[in-house]
Amino acid sequence: MRQIVYRGVEYGEGLRVVKAQKYERAERRHFTNGASAKAVFGAGVYLVSNPEIAAQYAICHAETNGEKAVVLSQQLHLQGLVCLDERYGENELRIDALRAAYSEEELERRQNGMGHEEWLEWTGDKVRAYLIARGYRGIRYRISPELTYYICYEPDAQIEEIAILSVLDV
Repeated sequence: MRQIVYRGVEYGEGLRVVKAQKYERAERRHFTNGASAKAVFGAGVYLVSNPEIAAQYAICHAETNGEKAVVLSQQLHLQGLVCLDERYGENELRIDALRAAYSEEELERRQNGMGHEEWLEWTGDKVRAYLIARGYRGIRYRISPELTYYICYEPDAQIEEIAILSVLDV
């Protein structure tokens, strides 16, 4: 089963991605102006179901690099994605992943030794490892009827037919 999904990036990256038919970097990114894109589910390619939300991401990425923005559409293979929703979401998954590997005392000690951003990055890596160890290839996270996030841990095998949907001049 496949679905059309979207990702917003800066224009230069978008052109390279379409030409190569693969993404050159995952979501966790640190920009030259100090901004960063958080990857709360670990390293991977983050996509959305809504092209308007993808456009907002594209504009953020483009503004930090002084470029145009581009929304890319692509086909995503949905097999192997764990499904999250309002009943079992980001927090529940994070707790399960951390408790599977660490005691409460160890988690408290680690959290106290890290800043917020460092903690999010570390726990995201643990969530990714937890899911991969259980045979998942990523996440399908339904936020609302209008928005679902998709996180691909094997993007080269999961994503195909990448094309430019729109170019935005910011």
